[in-house]
Amino acid sequence: MKNVVFLHIPHSSTRFPNAFKREKKILSNTEIDRFNLCISDLYTDQLFNYKKYPHLKVKFSRVFCDVEKFVDDNIEEMAQYGMGVVYTHTEKGEKFFEPTKDYKEKVLKKYYNKARKKLDKKIEKAMKNHKVVLVDCHSFSREIIMKKSFENLPDICIGINKDYSSKVLVDFTMNFMNSFGLTTMINYPYVGSMIPDSLLNKSADNFFSIMIEINRNLYLKNYKKTKNFKKIKKIIGLYLKKLKNLEF
Repeated sequence: MKNVVFLHIPHSSTRFPNAFKREKKILSNTEIDRFNLCISDLYTDQLFNYKKYPHLKVKFSRVFCDVEKFVDDNIEEMAQYGMGVVYTHTEKGEKFFEPTKDYKEKVLKKYYNKARKKLDKKIEKAMKNHKVVLVDCHSFSREIIMKKSFENLPDICIGINKDYSSKVLVDFTMNFMNSFGLTTMINYPYVGSMIPDSLLNKSADNFFSIMIEINRNLYLKNYKKTKNFKKIKKIIGLYLKKLKNLEF
């Protein structure tokens, strides 16, 4: 029986809901739009060709609400930079927003919680009769890495959580990407992969999660696609196709 390859695409959208647009900002719209382009995982929905696979694609900007962050700022590492569930600072450290408690609660209830619960339901349904491989789809660039000490960035960052991973899956992913001349590193510069809330701290022998972070230098220049975009998309497409038949 083939595996279910499920795509989680949380950061490809640049859309701001009206709830965000109505709020007063400290910086100009031009500066916020610049930050939005800088921080978003542009075109990852196209690179991973999500329409071919069961998926959850978030339809609003991560600047408005980042569904992959922890609600509790005490355990969310990026909260110290103003990039928790609701962003307040740019990658340059400039404050652009001072959300009220009421605003945060509305964002959590209407957007964050709904997205998380939707993922739970989709994964639970798929797990009933199949092994599920959740691919957490991202891209990255040096300019949005807050820890500036990172050097020698790979073409592909492979993020794993040891409790929901597999040596077979990780080795296959590294070898596959390397076969196309792409450099890979595990949990560098980013760590981990998306786990549905319903599975956290629970054992599940038919669920695996892996994050694929694509270095934006491979396919973008000045926020526009380069000629290499189609090549990277083809490689990712072949990778996802092979995941369906991977034996764990």
